[in-house]
Amino acid sequence: MRREMTALICLGFPIFYVFWIVFSGTFAVHELMIGAVGALLATSGMLVIGVQYPALFSPSACNLIAIWRIPWYVLSGTWEIAVVAAKDLLGIKSARSLFRVASFHAGEKKDPRATARRVLAVAYTTIAPNFIVLGINTSDRRMLFHQIERSTVPKMSQGLGAEQ
Repeated sequence: MRREMTALICLGFPIFYVFWIVFSGTFAVHELMIGAVGALLATSGMLVIGVQYPALFSPSACNLIAIWRIPWYVLSGTWEIAVVAAKDLLGIKSARSLFRVASFHAGEKKDPRATARRVLAVAYTTIAPNFIVLGINTSDRRMLFHQIERSTVPKMSQGLGAEQ
């Protein structure tokens, strides 16, 4: 536990500080000082949350590597939405709004590997513009998502536990 907190401090402060510099877009002395205070407050808040509500997140390398599919899903999803919007605009076919449910091997609630799979499945799948994952129900082993045009569940999501 102590090692994780040390890692949060060592990684959190510099990351938040860089975010501030990018956000402010300047290296003015007063902005650098405000950024240091802001990064310190953000790191402190992250530590308090980490102590009070420890996250059980332990992804496997295979789960993390599934991110390589995202650029294709973003491109194909954007194209899919553009086609649906064009058809709707031209009066060819009106856009639909679908809520769908897919089976999902959710695992146990307290299992860090299963939690990581669920989190990554929601994050990776929702990045594609034609999928919005609303959540994964662990007790029913279902994933609820929204689409404007029915398509198959992405292979990336299937690799993380979703089924057709």
